[in-house]
Amino acid sequence: MKKLYIYITFISLFVLIGCVEDIRLDFEFKEQVFISGLLTDESDFVSLQIQKTVPVTNTTFSAVNDAQVSLFTRDVLNSVSLVSDSFTVDNGTYTTTEMINPTIGNAYWIEVVLPDQTTLKSEEEILKPPVPILDIVKTGNTVRITFRDQIGEQNFYLSHIEVLRDGIVITNVLDVFSDTVVTENLEEYLDISGINDGDTVRVSAFNINFNTFQFYNNVFREDQDDIEVLTLFSTTNIVGNITNTTTNKLALGNFGIAGFSTMTMDF
Repeated sequence: MKKLYIYITFISLFVLIGCVEDIRLDFEFKEQVFISGLLTDESDFVSLQIQKTVPVTNTTFSAVNDAQVSLFTRDVLNSVSLVSDSFTVDNGTYTTTEMINPTIGNAYWIEVVLPDQTTLKSEEEILKPPVPILDIVKTGNTVRITFRDQIGEQNFYLSHIEVLRDGIVITNVLDVFSDTVVTENLEEYLDISGINDGDTVRVSAFNINFNTFQFYNNVFREDQDDIEVLTLFSTTNIVGNITNTTTNKLALGNFGIAGFSTMTMDF
């Protein structure tokens, strides 16, 4: 199973203006918990990360290692069951102690109980089938990736594209799009330029739910080339499908459910 985490770096913005007086802005920092993870249809260990936000002047990573995590599922007959509440913890990363075998069509979600008994719950999301990647074809210096859309519904995708040259990753792009943005046809296309003979293209496609699409769409930047570090300019960008059930308010982070497919092609 592909493990997808979001490591948050808060930065401060400095604006140079022509004035003779110092302007001091005092903001009250309120620590919050951030959760990130992605479960796919592959049989594997399931992982998520839990951390605390830090002030913009603090560059340290604040892991949460004392939460209780449970993974639940709801089947097509509306029967709810516990998938696992046994997780190992390593610097804020929680991983199931046993392999999980997700079922396409079932809904999945997590519940996280913090030491102060605050409960955080992700929205129930349906595990959608993988998106078939049909082909990766190179014409000149452009590669076209073709995959088949899901019939009868609007679809939302998270794509991860890597280009390797002489065994070194030269392109590493994570992006989201919906089928209405790319094309109305059943076959969807993504084009990548700058591909040379001898390059390797590796494509991963995640068939995600709308709220997870919205979350990633908010946090991705066009110039982002490192999927392990997302620079955020505002905490409003990282509100996803997590709810604090104690206060009934949205919390930070997202735990997504996705069908996963991948293809690698050497040119």
